[in-house]
Amino acid sequence: MSIVSLKKTGLAVGLVFGIIACAALVLTPGKPMTQTYIVQGHDLAELKVAIKTIGGEITHELGIINAVGVELGASQLAALKVRDEVRRVYADAAVEVTAKGDKGGGGGGGGNNNIDSTYLGRMTGAVSLHQEGITGEGVTIAVVDTGTWNDSGITKNLNNEQRLLAEYDAINDSASVVDGYGHGTHVTSIAVSSRVTDNGEFGGIAPQADVVSVRAFDDLGRGTYADVIRALDWVVANKDTYGIRVLNLSFSTEPRSYYWDDPMNQAVMAAWQAGIVVVASAGNTGPDAMTIG
Repeated sequence: MSIVSLKKTGLAVGLVFGIIACAALVLTPGKPMTQTYIVQGHDLAELKVAIKTIGGEITHELGIINAVGVELGASQLAALKVRDEVRRVYADAAVEVTAKGDKGGGGGGGGNNNIDSTYLGRMTGAVSLHQEGITGEGVTIAVVDTGTWNDSGITKNLNNEQRLLAEYDAINDSASVVDGYGHGTHVTSIAVSSRVTDNGEFGGIAPQADVVSVRAFDDLGRGTYADVIRALDWVVANKDTYGIRVLNLSFSTEPRSYYWDDPMNQAVMAAWQAGIVVVASAGNTGPDAMTIG
């Protein structure tokens, strides 16, 4: 048999197995295929009842925008869209951090307190503020990212006092946070590192500020709208508990609607209206990407 015939035979066999597999997928009984949506309502309590009525599974509580994350099949989605309790339905979308750092590394604490100068303080003018005694003391910064490593430059302030006030994992809705990617640690270090550089300057912009770390991105720096909005919801709900006055968001996604209609931007606006200063990255991919905020 020629090579061409073998290729044709292999292609035919592959098509047959493909058809059988598809038939098995369609005909196999069980739970119907579902997709995650963000459903926004007029009244949150009534919305949750409506979702329960049509058999949808609520995955996220997103009270900050009067919404929930829901797993729905096609028939459930159709049934939900026509209900009066529903204001808008958005397909959940992917989000990613706006810098691809070096994955891995345990961070750890301790080590030499002297590090290479990053010149961040000089580039931003923070060195002059440090010389005037302005170091972020009394301010708590919430960082929504991949979490943070247990590094003493992050967890301790200039007086060696604990200043990592809280951690929250919005992906798993838990208090345990592990940074498996490194981007969150990178961003948090820029904001608050209390380590001293080789030229005697602070490694962070606000070395005396307190920190709250919120994980909304996985070990590859990827997240979803639902997880990020849940993170923002947690930050606003705990604003007074931890004295959160600044919120850092270093992530982006492709634009899908007007900024005022986008559910994530609605959550960011709610944080700003709650009195939190929101700092958003400009992004690394140019003007075609939508930076959050």
